Amino acid sequence: MAAHTITAAGQFTATLTHQMWNDGIPTTIEGFKLEGQMVQAQQAMDSSKIVALANGNTLTITNNNGSGTLTFNVVKTETEGDLIKVANFLKKAGDSVGGTIRITQEINGATSGTTFYACTVKSCPPLNIQGNDAADYQVVWNYGDCVED
Repeated sequence: MAAHTITAAGQFTATLTHQMWNDGIPTTIEGFKLEGQMVQAQQAMDSSKIVALANGNTLTITNNNGSGTLTFNVVKTETEGDLIKVANFLKKAGDSVGGTIRITQEINGATSGTTFYACTVKSCPPLNIQGNDAADYQVVWNYGDCVED
């Protein structure tokens, strides 16, 4: 019999913990549209590099750099978990602390998660306006490392 993977759309949780927001109490991020990409993590640098040598040989260099960017596609919600509000607040506050973002999801009835450390806001548009739909905001965070469960 074939192997099947089952997950319910939108069944994930993203939680921000940052001492400069909500007195350090974990905040559940809100404003994800059900259709479309909600979150994407991208490493900052390649994990290996090949250097071609003049004699036809190669030198491969690897690293264990775990840093990268975390992009959230969200809409304004005007709630405590409004990531646009959070990001713009932290940008103006001059974050010198960084926070933690934990993302969990259920696949085949099991919960797994990834925790991102040393998270700081990289970019967040101050305003997006769209016609007959909620305006999409790409809120991008830098992270220093991430660990999967």
